[in-house]
Amino acid sequence: MKKLITIVGPTAVGKTDLTLALAKRYHGEVISGDAYQVYKHLNIGTAKPTADELSIVSHHLIDILDPNDDYSVSIFQQQAKTLIDTLNQNQVLPILSGGTGLYVQSLLENYNFNDIKPNTELRSELDELYAEYGIDGLRQYAQNLAEKGGIEIKYTDKHRLYRAIELMTAGDFDALTSQTKDGLSYEGPVIGLQRERSDLYDRINRRVEIMFEKGLVDEVEQLLTSGVNPNCQAFKGIGYKEVVQYLEGFISYDACIDLIQKNTRHFAKRQITWYKRMPYIKWITIDSQTTEAEIYGMACNIIDSSFLRNKG
Repeated sequence: MKKLITIVGPTAVGKTDLTLALAKRYHGEVISGDAYQVYKHLNIGTAKPTADELSIVSHHLIDILDPNDDYSVSIFQQQAKTLIDTLNQNQVLPILSGGTGLYVQSLLENYNFNDIKPNTELRSELDELYAEYGIDGLRQYAQNLAEKGGIEIKYTDKHRLYRAIELMTAGDFDALTSQTKDGLSYEGPVIGLQRERSDLYDRINRRVEIMFEKGLVDEVEQLLTSGVNPNCQAFKGIGYKEVVQYLEGFISYDACIDLIQKNTRHFAKRQITWYKRMPYIKWITIDSQTTEAEIYGMACNIIDSSFLRNKG
């Protein structure tokens, strides 16, 4: 299996600093898992790494599209897969750093975008099977199907067994090959950063204030002047749509700041909820006393023990 380190967590939790430190330590290159950092000239509002940070470590899937271009999770998945394959072939360790939960999960679990919908009738039957025989019953059911398709089902999570049975029943065995017991398609840990909600919200509020100090309004104004459509996909990102409302006179300057802070806090809450669906995440809990060196040390321990365990 190809190697990949993944860093996840809600916005403003501290992913960028940790990712850069790990990339230097492990001689890796960074793959952005952010749906909006792909756009050129959207720098301040997307909290894109600075020019200095980008020069320290090679980054991918940043500044690859014009603001009026469209992007999707399936395009991201294919681009990221290709990058991970290439970096592994060149013996470079890829580090995925992401805040867009669907993008990250689709890559790690090798989502099949052939659009096989959940089978409600089948899931009802599986509910009955699980109620009577538990996880072992699901495992056996899945394994019987897997043998017919010439594959092996390694994982034991109920949610993933349901989806595996669903895919195999529909005849899609390819999506389930080369996965770990957690349903992952790559070797390497998925590290999550989490902070107390009040601390995270304070960081979010301050980050938004800094964005305005750095010139977020000027950035949006220049993009609009250059011909960017205010209704384009890039401007659906938090920070841009609100500034457009301000520039069009619908809200005041202070209300714009407040709205971006509120929307970002809500977004962070949704991110946290999303990551709860990913049971394989190894969490690092950060409090007011935790130093960056301690966060870095805990992450290195997770990475080293993961690769050592897999090697053994």
